[in-house]
Amino acid sequence: MRAPNLTFISLLTVCLGVVSHCTFGSVGDSEEEKLVILQNLIFFNNNQTIAVGTNLRSYDDQADDNLNQFSLTSAGNPYNITVQTNTYIHWETGTYRINPPNQVLGVSTSSSEKSTTAVAKTHTPFTVPLDLPADDLYGKSYPFLATSIVSNVTQYNSTMETGASFLYPNTRTANLPLGVVAIANVSWEEIYIQMTVTRAPNTKTVTILLPQGNKQITPKCKIPIKNGRSGNIEILVSLSALFQDRTVSGTPIRFLDQLPIGTDPVVISKVSNVNLYNILQQNLQAEDITFSFPGCFPGVER
Repeated sequence: MRAPNLTFISLLTVCLGVVSHCTFGSVGDSEEEKLVILQNLIFFNNNQTIAVGTNLRSYDDQADDNLNQFSLTSAGNPYNITVQTNTYIHWETGTYRINPPNQVLGVSTSSSEKSTTAVAKTHTPFTVPLDLPADDLYGKSYPFLATSIVSNVTQYNSTMETGASFLYPNTRTANLPLGVVAIANVSWEEIYIQMTVTRAPNTKTVTILLPQGNKQITPKCKIPIKNGRSGNIEILVSLSALFQDRTVSGTPIRFLDQLPIGTDPVVISKVSNVNLYNILQQNLQAEDITFSFPGCFPGVER
């Protein structure tokens, strides 16, 4: 992080409270002068970054230590699922977009954007990234996930509020500008899942192959990037939620209930059992189903 100019900070602090009277040695309080003061403040703010880590975490929301085993109900029928150890996710990238900490500071200060006649840009809501050049700190994407194949994704190696979890080892620390997380994006080359599905008294083996894809993940509250931040950003991945029933516009979407009767094994891909493949693709893209930030109360910073 760039060392702060304490004299400049003090001067700007005074000017914030009386911006219409602060002239930096010139005479008058014109609109142009106010914008110059604001841009100087933003330039200082935009050039601060801090190192923030990420916890990309799998969980099953069943408050036990068996991440590879969970029970779900589909169309009123109980199913027991066991995910096999050869399941893996081939991650491609993971990135953040960051917005300034408030609307007033929503101004680009890159070399391509500086101007004494600039007009402050705002962002409403904070989850909409600003439309800024890629060389601006608030126009860049910041990587938090390295390309790698991660297996044993149901192997317990950490805990959270709902019990056991799996922390992905391929995350990395990003130097982020001060502000709030606007959005995260994850992409994968391939998701391969092999599992057994039991609806008593029958058990079948199900193999799932999901090709390259990506998902934008939207915060439900402000996730601050600020000096003194004590914890990593949390992003959750739920394999169990990938298979659960849900309703869209009054229409039920049921994966487990649609598994073919009398067929074993079942292979699901874009060329086999396409109806089931399409359900999984919808569940991957649904808001806060498979991928999510942790929930929070309105107005609460996470």
